[in-house]
Amino acid sequence: MAFTDFRLPDNVSRMAKLDSDLKLITVRLLDLTQQQEFTNRTRREKKEKSFRYALCKWSRFIKRARIKVGETVHFPVDETDQVLNVELVVPHIKRTD
Repeated sequence: MAFTDFRLPDNVSRMAKLDSDLKLITVRLLDLTQQQEFTNRTRREKKEKSFRYALCKWSRFIKRARIKVGETVHFPVDETDQVLNVELVVPHIKRTD
């Protein structure tokens, strides 16, 4: 199953203040040899009694960031400038039990 949105962790959504207003978020790819930056829309999804938030156009984000499904992405958020900084992408390691 392919997803079209990238759900943001709750702490990131709070820092970006998405609960008060959906906004554009700038994504800065710091982990690449040649850093890139682009702006992405956000969307709200109903989650039981609350909401969760996602970056729209997941496929564009994952392609530009060169992220593969299953990898772990480390990204602090600059609250002042509303920037999500992708600093590290950790490859998924298949277990061989």
